[in-house]
Amino acid sequence: GKISKQQRQLLQEAFTSSERMVHLISDFLNVSRLQTGKFVVDRKQSDLAEVVKQEVANIKQIAQSHQVHIEYKQPARFPMLYLDEGKIRQVIMNFIDNAIYYAPDSTLIKVALSVEDGEAVLRVIDKGMGVPEEAQSKLFTKFFRAENARKQRPDGTGVGLFLAKKVIDGHDGEIVFESTLGKGSTFGFRLPIKKLSSPPPLNEDDVTS
Repeated sequence: GKISKQQRQLLQEAFTSSERMVHLISDFLNVSRLQTGKFVVDRKQSDLAEVVKQEVANIKQIAQSHQVHIEYKQPARFPMLYLDEGKIRQVIMNFIDNAIYYAPDSTLIKVALSVEDGEAVLRVIDKGMGVPEEAQSKLFTKFFRAENARKQRPDGTGVGLFLAKKVIDGHDGEIVFESTLGKGSTFGFRLPIKKLSSPPPLNEDDVTS
């Protein structure tokens, strides 16, 4: 039946909290798998442009609660790639989620997907607090959080970016990162199209350590 505006808000907050818990558990399970050598990249054919579109839609409600608009223009054509879709989704979600929480004064987050020099490139661009220069070299290490990030979001875990790098490394890609303190950050990745356009060999060892 019909629900009131207040009921809808409370249900949405409960749903959002539940979704965050699911992602948090997934992050820590993957950290555990890394420590035991059981972190496997299982690549299957995926439509990355559609995956990005879905993740933007999934996090839209959280963005709206922070008065943030996410802009994503899906490419008309994009190559099909063999990816571990579940892990790539987690990476994309982490980048957008961070942009929402660490860009408190930003009303727009841009998500861009393109092909550059034979690579599939994703960028999540915000105009938020940025990362202090002295913290940037440690940003993708396990449990590390910059001081300004800890103040802005005390409940953060410091594993999202660590896992993102492991996932992208497992696809033979590279992390994209640029940041200026007080002006914003860009997080993303580059994936080799030629290598990921074919299925992995049956004997390929996709375990990363």
